[in-house]
Amino acid sequence: MDKEVAAFWDDFAAEYYQIQQESQVPVVTDVVAFLQVHQILPTKNVADLGGGSGRYLPSLAQNSQAYTIIDISAQMLHYAKQEAKRYVPDQRITYQQQSVTTFAEQTAPRTYDLIWMALNPAIQANQALLTITEKSRQWCAFLRLTKNEDDLFTPLERYFGIEQQDPNTAPEIIASVGNLLKNAGYQVGQQVFQYQTGETFDRPFLEAYYEELPTAQLAAYLDQVFATQKTRTSTTTLEYTLLYWHVL
Repeated sequence: MDKEVAAFWDDFAAEYYQIQQESQVPVVTDVVAFLQVHQILPTKNVADLGGGSGRYLPSLAQNSQAYTIIDISAQMLHYAKQEAKRYVPDQRITYQQQSVTTFAEQTAPRTYDLIWMALNPAIQANQALLTITEKSRQWCAFLRLTKNEDDLFTPLERYFGIEQQDPNTAPEIIASVGNLLKNAGYQVGQQVFQYQTGETFDRPFLEAYYEELPTAQLAAYLDQVFATQKTRTSTTTLEYTLLYWHVL
């Protein structure tokens, strides 16, 4: 299973890194500032569990004496090294190709001061998360994308019954993780970060993008959307939810 998962992320790494580079939202800056205000950062050492292509690498490395990025994908870590070379060439960084399961099984208890888990689909409300928590001496933090919705494509897809739910944005995961931790005796804090981005599209783009839909019905729908306008701005709302808990 680990080999299959690693192969999937290896294949996706280049595209994922490009998406990371093109992101318009300052979630990294805002989250790190929040952690600083709550005196979770700076700290001695950090484990970035499922750190991917290193989106949080520069900020976390600058806020720790020793930073370790762990990911199952060798290609993801390749891009993470590029981020380090570009932004923090003098920082102390350790790269570990490892699955979340292996990390939980092989890492000694109380190894890190902060275990950071951002957008990691392997983190679920289960015993493994409690085991991971035990690897920290002080803090754990879990960030999840809980909303990704726009006011152009989403309503259209709902209208035609073709909307696909992204399991990685399921808000119930945050609730389940929070309940698991609270039942285990941890005091859990929560903070929401919300952003909006805009992009402009014309009617021919949507006609081509949804060419599989019935032409007449799509035309009638787009008549209402565009009316006399040649273009339409799509506003996307992104919501990230952070859970953080003190181990002691």
